Amino acid sequence: MSWLVDLAGVYARVARRGVVLFARHWWLGLVFAAYQLALFTAAVLAAPLGLVGGFLVALAFAALASSGLVLLGYVVRQGRVTLADVPGSFGVYLGDVLTFGFLLWALEYVASVAFADAAYLAIVFELAVFVFLNAVPEQIYLAGEGGVAIFVGSYQFIGRYWIEWLPATAVLYLLWRAASDAPVGPLAPVLGGVALAFMLVCRGLLFLELTTSSRRARDFQRRASR
Repeated sequence: MSWLVDLAGVYARVARRGVVLFARHWWLGLVFAAYQLALFTAAVLAAPLGLVGGFLVALAFAALASSGLVLLGYVVRQGRVTLADVPGSFGVYLGDVLTFGFLLWALEYVASVAFADAAYLAIVFELAVFVFLNAVPEQIYLAGEGGVAIFVGSYQFIGRYWIEWLPATAVLYLLWRAASDAPVGPLAPVLGGVALAFMLVCRGLLFLELTTSSRRARDFQRRASR
């Protein structure tokens, strides 16, 4: 019962803080929507270029992802971000995102060869990758991990906090998908960008909540405040 009370308290604090921060930085949703549109445009333009086009799209994705992570870092850690922070954000995590993408591609390539005749094992592998690498964005911009350490850090985080992390992030993901698929015509990308920004802000707050305090410390603080 004490554990459930603690978890409910964590979720309540994250939700309240997430709403407050997003209300102050609602325009972040428009930035994320613009980034998605820019990536789609880059993919269309680069499609005729074959392998070179694929590399250019990967580079564009890494730059946009880097910018998004930097902006999220300002919001989650400092509670404040401005448009002036955008221009210098594209290269901050560029190398980390590219390295992670390459290592993930290599891992999935090896798995595709190894499980070529075992479709069931391939599905299990993809599910394991989705679960244990779920905290990769937060490992990059909040934990400061890079290279192989991103994989290790995410695996260790999920292994320790899976029961707190996965249900909440699954709900946030479903809300984002529902917003993205809403029948609102040309406003769908904007609504999707807004929901994506809110989801990622809440994920970051939850990550910090779990990694910067313990259940015992939170329980002690709750009892002391009565």
